[in-house]
Amino acid sequence: MSINQVVFKSVTMPSGETVEIKYWTDQSTVYVAGFDANGKQVTAATYQAVVDDIANDFVADFRKSLIEGLADNAENDLKTNPQLHYRP
Repeated sequence: MSINQVVFKSVTMPSGETVEIKYWTDQSTVYVAGFDANGKQVTAATYQAVVDDIANDFVADFRKSLIEGLADNAENDLKTNPQLHYRP
């Protein structure tokens, strides 16, 4: 199965390296992780949230909100505690 990852934002690490925060979704789950320029995942974790029983007309807006929140968490973890969350 091919996963279509979409760049949400770029983050500059204290070391000067750039990390792209990307997201992807399936039917019920939103995933977010950080990747280096070569496409290797560099966040120690993949952040995810499951969307349960939400009316179809709200799913897109809800997923967008989840992506923003998860991306903010990933960025904060990378910047404030890179020794735990950044795996170059």
